[in-house]
Amino acid sequence: MKPWLAAFLTNAMLMVSVAANAHHSYAAEFDRDSPQTIEGEVVEVWFRSPHVRYYIKVTDKDGNEVIWDTRGLTPVKLVRQGWMKDTIKVGDKIRVYGHVGHTNKTIMSILDVTLPDGSVLTSRSVAYDIKN
Repeated sequence: MKPWLAAFLTNAMLMVSVAANAHHSYAAEFDRDSPQTIEGEVVEVWFRSPHVRYYIKVTDKDGNEVIWDTRGLTPVKLVRQGWMKDTIKVGDKIRVYGHVGHTNKTIMSILDVTLPDGSVLTSRSVAYDIKN
């Protein structure tokens, strides 16, 4: 085999393995068996890949303010479902329903968001609906 071809194939295999390793297992990170709802004020919006994030200030049962890291689908998928970059803004008071992290209890995968006007946006993939 020619040296340049061997180098090309080696690099190609490395890139594929890095890309495959970059994605995570949903089941390993989130508890699908115990969905929860949180309510609070949006303190930061992160509308970019790989997942849209809203950081939400929530008051816990002891009266402490806790920042939750809530994560949705990719921006492209959410736009197809009616979300826009400015749909949820800093200062909005929203209710989020989703799956909480197994080990980090202040991280949530968004299933639905109720906006201040009462409208509901979904962040569910087709695969989620098929499995449930």
